[in-house]
Amino acid sequence: MKIERTKRRGKGELTLEITPLIDVVFLLLIFFLVATTFEDINSGIKIELPQSTIREIKDIKEIQIAIDKNKNMVLNYKEKGKTQKVNVNKENLKAELEEKFKNSADKNVVISADKKLDYGYIVEIMTISKEAGANSLDIDTASSK
Repeated sequence: MKIERTKRRGKGELTLEITPLIDVVFLLLIFFLVATTFEDINSGIKIELPQSTIREIKDIKEIQIAIDKNKNMVLNYKEKGKTQKVNVNKENLKAELEEKFKNSADKNVVISADKKLDYGYIVEIMTISKEAGANSLDIDTASSK
């Protein structure tokens, strides 16, 4: 930041260069915009995903069902640009999914289940999701890289 003293009619007048200040403000603005857009969708529940060598990343609206090894479930979805998290159990999952699908054209469900979870339980969750109206069911895996 540069402060100059200019002389006019014998009095010293200070001027402040604001160009560097504007640069710093824009850099801070960009930093905060980028830093606030990253959000961990699994932050409500700890899951250890199974490994996979093939992984396709889709850019679609979806509802994620995160299930930990103790069968605790969290329903993650975006509503009005914000990620919402709802704790659910097997009994009220269908009602919650039907409510979320009511006003949505995208009825995609991604199941993120802990690798130690019983496969039969995952199939039950997939069946409930399909009965609730899901068009697409995917199982999330971790990249083996």
